[in-house]
Amino acid sequence: MIAAESTELFVGPRTALLQVVRLTSDALAGPVHAHVSGPGLHSPRHGGSLAPGPFGYEIGVDVSEHPPGAVVPAQAVVRSAAGEQSCTFSLVVGSPGWTVHLVGHVAGDAPFAAFRAHLDLALTDPAYRFAVTSVELLQPYWDMFPEHRSVLLRLIAEGRVEVVGSESNVVGVAPLLSSLPSGPALAASSLGEAERAVYSSFLDMRVGVPAPHVMMPVGVSREAPSPWVTAIHHDWSARYTWPRVVCSLPRDYYVRGSLPVPRAPLDDSPAAVFASHAARLTGAAFPGAALSRAALAHPREAFDLRSDVVSRSLAALTSTVDSSVVVWNPTAAVCTDVVSVHLPVARNVHVEFDGAVLPTLVDGVTVTFLARDVPARGWRTYELVEDDVDHGWKRGYGKEIASTHYVLSYDPIASLVAVDGPALEAPRMVGPVSVWHSEVGEKMVGSTTVALWNEVPHLGPSTLFAVVGARSPVSGSLPSVAPRLAVAGPPLGPVTPAVTPVFARYWLHEPAPLGGLPASVHLEVLGPTRLRVVAVSDGGEFSGVVRLTLPDGWSASWTSMPVSLPAGGHVSAEVRLEAPRTPGCHPVRATLEGLPFFDVYDVALLTVPEWDADDPVEVLWVASSPPVVSVRPGSQAVIRVVVASSAHGDLPVQARLLSPRPSWEFAGPFCVGGLLPARGRLPLDFTLDAPPWATPDTWSAVVRVAAGDLVRTTAPIRLEVAG
Repeated sequence: MIAAESTELFVGPRTALLQVVRLTSDALAGPVHAHVSGPGLHSPRHGGSLAPGPFGYEIGVDVSEHPPGAVVPAQAVVRSAAGEQSCTFSLVVGSPGWTVHLVGHVAGDAPFAAFRAHLDLALTDPAYRFAVTSVELLQPYWDMFPEHRSVLLRLIAEGRVEVVGSESNVVGVAPLLSSLPSGPALAASSLGEAERAVYSSFLDMRVGVPAPHVMMPVGVSREAPSPWVTAIHHDWSARYTWPRVVCSLPRDYYVRGSLPVPRAPLDDSPAAVFASHAARLTGAAFPGAALSRAALAHPREAFDLRSDVVSRSLAALTSTVDSSVVVWNPTAAVCTDVVSVHLPVARNVHVEFDGAVLPTLVDGVTVTFLARDVPARGWRTYELVEDDVDHGWKRGYGKEIASTHYVLSYDPIASLVAVDGPALEAPRMVGPVSVWHSEVGEKMVGSTTVALWNEVPHLGPSTLFAVVGARSPVSGSLPSVAPRLAVAGPPLGPVTPAVTPVFARYWLHEPAPLGGLPASVHLEVLGPTRLRVVAVSDGGEFSGVVRLTLPDGWSASWTSMPVSLPAGGHVSAEVRLEAPRTPGCHPVRATLEGLPFFDVYDVALLTVPEWDADDPVEVLWVASSPPVVSVRPGSQAVIRVVVASSAHGDLPVQARLLSPRPSWEFAGPFCVGGLLPARGRLPLDFTLDAPPWATPDTWSAVVRVAAGDLVRTTAPIRLEVAG
């Protein structure tokens, strides 16, 4: 039996196209001849034998008498050494003129070998093009291989490489796109299999598109290019006229298809919204560097950065409004939610809005109330009025609490909590439990605390932000001119890294430093006593000094080198060392001085062989860390980790506190640093600080210490806010 099927493939000159019909059979042998007939269909009856292609035996059919989409009854007749066979089928007339843009891509932070493989293929095969996604993360490669900069810039200028990502990047080229969708990996075992995969994806992706163009990113973004990309480009064009399948770039897809370029997504986080308004109203600088860093950083660091921006921005905004309490709404819709403010000292107060007394909860120094109908991306102000009424929690009975939206009951037999209302994951709780009531809501206290607030349809944190201010109850949307324009104050976010100096190979542990790295220095180990020092500029012209710090007993052909670099330039110099006989690890450090806010360093760990190579000494280790750190609400304690080194030179170290999300407001900072002395110890201190309103809880944390490319992690540390 044979089978015939129409395809979307076309062959022949564009003025006399033939649609490809694929023929498949298990019984064909020897030379194969075929023709297709039907109303208004024509194919050669005495053509040459057919050669198998990626889709089987392929025969071209003239369908010019029918419009695309027409369904024509057809018959295929096939002759081979096995005899003559025929079958009937429905030929669906295809649509010529399509182009499939195969886009190779590599992430800016891909392994160096993977990035280099894309460059090499582009230099080897002029047909290959690729996009550098997340170009803002390209700086590691840009710095480590400055000799490749001119090649990459030339390929960009020739339209063979396109950068994708943020406007701020070391390449200095404005991207057309902010991101690139993923695509098939093309993990095929043969060229034919890869071509069939591309064709199948084309059929799926063309549905509903506004122009006859399909963009298909291929490959894995942090690996070498797919070996089939260029092979498909060359083989397909030799076989078929339409659809065209070509190595391409996103820019080609959008420009040639006359398609609108998707806009970069707006940062609508509370930090960005508040900072934008604060910058507009007060004249303070928008914290672009801090928010850009937050988009790439560890979630804990991102939380700290955004919290800092929110705090500074709300302080600046609140300074423009006279009130007791200002409630801010960063969302694009009118919002009703519960909010809390923390007073400097405990006061017995209630909340008023426009003269009306609101239900209020006073819990120590914390005042909680429901803020109704706060305008979208706007504000509403409230008064705190002292009285002699008890607005605190009052002990209840039973094992059930309720709000206007939910009922939560505790089952002692199951120990796990049930929530009545819309679909909602029940919080985990272990008894015994107690229930408490207030004017604003109710709470259940057991192994954890769960509150149900009236008129609030969720159990998560509030979407509104409340800040203690001055006076005057009013409300409204954020105006184009502030009620009282403040003088431009300090920046609305941090502008320099929290820990300095900055490690040149920062990407081993974190994203690019806050504010960028305008220049850097790197050490290349050429031999046991030979190094190459490379200084690079990633911004404008740069002048500074590279200084070498040597372990005791070492000497060098030079220890200080002035550098003067043009924009984007680099310079290198070799240094010869004389080593002592002392076995062990000997750090050699190169520091680039002259940057505006901080120095940059790189370190090479050179080894003098041990007398007993079978029992090497550890270079870096955690000497001590606490098993438990406990505080009570309103108190704090130090989380001290001590690291030690056997190296014969000083080592700059950074330590990061890794803990669960609920602990981030209490345990910090995220990162601290210091200089670990040669063959010495260094204490690294974090703080567990529980404010008076903190509720009892425990978390497991670790501290990760990095010195150059060495990384060590402590045993788990239990952090505890005791009851």
